[in-house]
Amino acid sequence: MSGTLDLDLDIEVDDGDNVTDWALTRFQDRYGPGVTKDDIWEYAYGVMHAPDWRERYRHDLQRNLPRIPLADDFEAFRVAGRQLINLHIGYESVAEHPVECLVDGEPDEGSADPGAYRIDSKMRWGGGRGQANEDRSVLVVNDRCRLVGIPPEAHEYTVSGRSPLHWAIESLRVKRDKASGIVDNPNGWQVWADEPFNLIRHLRRLVTVSVETARIIAALPPSLP
Repeated sequence: MSGTLDLDLDIEVDDGDNVTDWALTRFQDRYGPGVTKDDIWEYAYGVMHAPDWRERYRHDLQRNLPRIPLADDFEAFRVAGRQLINLHIGYESVAEHPVECLVDGEPDEGSADPGAYRIDSKMRWGGGRGQANEDRSVLVVNDRCRLVGIPPEAHEYTVSGRSPLHWAIESLRVKRDKASGIVDNPNGWQVWADEPFNLIRHLRRLVTVSVETARIIAALPPSLP
């Protein structure tokens, strides 16, 4: 038995529960009575990262709710979904990826003066200016500090076309609202204001999230019949 479940269903959901009893019955009929609603959530999250699923429904996702296939290997997607959920929810506490931090050209692990880790202008990739000359193995934090040795896998996982590091480049910068004059300065955020090297730790964790997500996705079996 195979097929898909259309998530755009006009079926009442119990309070505090986002998986219907109808869906639970369908999954249990397909995979056995031991399947729980939490299992379904994990499975669905895994399936939504499957390359074949994302390719088939890439246009539908812009205008409709997705359809979830009843894949042959339920457990593979459930396990992958749980791993991905843990990574993406716990991104602030995952292990740091061992990319090297250089300050003034020398390896550094937080011993430089605090100003060495401050964002003074928009972070950028290494290499020359312009996308054609970018070296995405290097992230320039400021004129003194850079991360080097970023693996290619860190750029494979994207959300709306941007990797987590790319999102960091776009969002972690000093911004001023023209109308109010209010300045949003990430250097003043509590987690980094007291210990500026935490910015470097944060960026390394984003590399971990990206690399591990790419690894999990690469190991997924086909999701579609």
